Amino acid sequence: MNFKTTLYIGFGVVIIAMGIITSIIINTYQNQTQQMNELVNDRYIKIEHANNIRYEMSSIDLDNISERNEIDQQSIQLSEKAFQRANQKLVELEKLIDIQQAKDIFAKLSNNYDSFRFSYDELISNQASDSGSNLLERVKEDKANLTDTVEELINFQEKVMQDTLKQTEEAYSNVLKNILMAGAIGLLFALTITFIVVNNITKRLRKFKSVLVTLADDHYGYTRVDIHSNDEIGQIANAYNELVSTLEKQEQIEQQYRIKIEDQNWLKTSIAELSVLIQGVNDLNLAGERYIQKLSQTIGASYGVLYLLHVDEENPYLEKLSSYAYTTPKSNKLALNRIHIGEGLVGQCAKSKEMILLENISHDYIQISSGLGHTNPTRIVIVPIVLEDELLGVIELATLQPVTDLHQDFLVQANEMLGATFSRIFKHQQVEKLLEESQILNEELQTQSEELQLQQEELRTMNDEIEAQYRSAELKTKELEEIKDRLEQKTKEIIASSTYKSEFLANMSHELRTPLNSLLILSQMLLENKEQNLTDKQLEYVNTIFTSGHDLLQLINDILDLSKIESGKMEIVEGEVFITDIVSSLQRQFMPIAKKKGLEFMFEYDVDLPDIIFTDEHRVNQILKNLLSNAFKFTEKGHVQLQIASTTQKNEKFIAFSVTDTGTGIAKDKISAIFEAFTQADGTTSRKYGGTGLGLSISQELARLINGTISCESIENQGSTFTLYIPQGEELKQNEVESDVTVSIPADSTDSSEHEVATTNEQPLLIGKKVLVVDDDMRNIFALTSSLEAAGMEVSFAENGRDAIKILQEEEDPDIVLMDIMMPEMDGYEAMRVIKNMKGYENLPIIALTAKAMKDDRQKCIDAGASDYISKPVNLEQLFSIIRVWLHH
Repeated sequence: MNFKTTLYIGFGVVIIAMGIITSIIINTYQNQTQQMNELVNDRYIKIEHANNIRYEMSSIDLDNISERNEIDQQSIQLSEKAFQRANQKLVELEKLIDIQQAKDIFAKLSNNYDSFRFSYDELISNQASDSGSNLLERVKEDKANLTDTVEELINFQEKVMQDTLKQTEEAYSNVLKNILMAGAIGLLFALTITFIVVNNITKRLRKFKSVLVTLADDHYGYTRVDIHSNDEIGQIANAYNELVSTLEKQEQIEQQYRIKIEDQNWLKTSIAELSVLIQGVNDLNLAGERYIQKLSQTIGASYGVLYLLHVDEENPYLEKLSSYAYTTPKSNKLALNRIHIGEGLVGQCAKSKEMILLENISHDYIQISSGLGHTNPTRIVIVPIVLEDELLGVIELATLQPVTDLHQDFLVQANEMLGATFSRIFKHQQVEKLLEESQILNEELQTQSEELQLQQEELRTMNDEIEAQYRSAELKTKELEEIKDRLEQKTKEIIASSTYKSEFLANMSHELRTPLNSLLILSQMLLENKEQNLTDKQLEYVNTIFTSGHDLLQLINDILDLSKIESGKMEIVEGEVFITDIVSSLQRQFMPIAKKKGLEFMFEYDVDLPDIIFTDEHRVNQILKNLLSNAFKFTEKGHVQLQIASTTQKNEKFIAFSVTDTGTGIAKDKISAIFEAFTQADGTTSRKYGGTGLGLSISQELARLINGTISCESIENQGSTFTLYIPQGEELKQNEVESDVTVSIPADSTDSSEHEVATTNEQPLLIGKKVLVVDDDMRNIFALTSSLEAAGMEVSFAENGRDAIKILQEEEDPDIVLMDIMMPEMDGYEAMRVIKNMKGYENLPIIALTAKAMKDDRQKCIDAGASDYISKPVNLEQLFSIIRVWLHH
């Protein structure tokens, strides 16, 4: 129970008790007053009624009746009313009388009233008779009796009222006594409750005070308050006990902190004293003596030795520099003046650069001796002297006292300071040595100074010349900056020119490929001679046209390749490449050429070649085809050989493809020039061999892109060897432009065998199929229409994208669309997007045809809605193959 509740209950009980007593007193007083008032009112009413009866009876005048001897009607009426009023009061009085004696008197009064009434009535009725005088006397007697009885009743009631008042006064006196007694009891009860509550509180407060008094005296420590209650005092006591516990913990922490501070003060003071002791000392022996003596005295050591490191080229060792209470080796065979690194504990300490502490030393160890005797040390501490992780020496101390952690910290810091001191002394000695040397040199310098003075004069002259040159250099610098600005502007112009060049080449490629497309398609159709109406001579002409067209196409491709390489946009697609696949492809392509020219085509393999290399197969084939083409072109007799071997250059493995021929060879002064664009070994107008001179330049750049190189060895009129070196399994560069011709296969038709089946076995698939050709060049429309109709297909055409959309809206649905890209009004991209959004044409196959095979062309076509992509000039077999694939799909 808390303090507030206790007070509330104590004083509440007192207040309730006083309330009860007060209520009883007030209730008793009210009852007594009410009872007295009722009693007084009752007696007063009874007396009043009796007096009224007496008054009424006295109002009846009998004397007037006797004197007149005649009836006065008015008096009779008044008397009758008096009787009535008296009778009414008698009735009311009878109801109020409750005391027996009063009832007896009232009965007597009632009889007397009846007698008086009767005699009065009789008097009134017999007044004229002779007996009236006697009757009047009797009436007066009855009236007197009635009046006496009323007086008796009044007197009785007054006596009863006086008795009642007396009893009331006695009761009031008793009530007053009871009230005083109850008040005294209540006051005593309240004082008792107050005493108990106050005593309970003050008793615990005195106990709490006695504990607080002891708190001020340090001799008693912290005393707990022994109060176990649930009130506020108990809570204060618990809080005080917790405070005491916290103070004790805080005092312990402060004591520990004070000890640490004292230890740190001792440590810093000792270090400072040691520093002052060896400050300014430049002699190693003196510094060592002072240091070992002070160090031993500070930690209470009885023995100490300081070893200094001596560096020997083969075997560094420690040698005693100074000691404290040292016993010579003659008297102590265990003492050593020289210790090698790693030898014993001192040598091990020097090797590990860590402190070693030994306890419980055996009796056969070194002894600490004095004039009175000797004893064995109990502890040995060995400390390295290290500065910036470089060992300078070791200190060994023996003591009879424990080596505390504070002593160990002191030894570590002291040795760091000693290391700095030794380093300073070493440097001082070096300085002194250098000073001696400098004095010798100074004499030489004085001699040279005179010479220098002469040279200074010459230098002043030279300086003037240099200043003139400097001013000239500043002018040249400004000129160079101007040249630099012009070069930067020129570079920007070159970059812009390169961009224009790339765009020009792309547009030229489109313009050249467009007529070339119809030329190749029509010449290929004529070469097939399906109607057998051409003569051999005509077929030869057609073949010349077809071959020339292919040569022109190759020239365009070479120029585009060179442009892509120069702009850094040639794409490299790396992957696993089988060497046998490369050889088989080259053998199939060049074996007929070798047979035609009567040359021997040889292959040679290295036995340790890997089966697979990681490179761009297309670029390797392109380079090797170029090298072999040149070899066969410049070789009239003999052989051409392809040799493949594994080699190592600068610890990196390479695969070497060497093409060797027995042709015309190249002069040494022209070997470097043949790799330049549009350059040949025979650059005269009367050269024997054709070509553009781009092959080797493109090959060299392609080799660089696949991290390879091309070398050339040649002897004029004997032959040449071109070698392509490519790394074995190295990552290659990635560029951005795709190859000229790309054929896509649908996701569910990617198997090459399925493609071949479509090519060879599904020729009837084209017959009767509808194809819409969209191209703005009528030559291409004519060529494509002719070839498609020859295959049995129904062909319709449109000259731009807008006309194609109208045809699709008006005519029947075609089975496939061949869409040119560069067209007026609406190009192929926009037309394909519109067609793909037309209802019923969402799945219509669209083959994109373009003569501008530049960066991202294929992806742009696919994104616009094309199903596949082919560049011009169109290869009919490839075109028919793609059409069959998509019609089958």
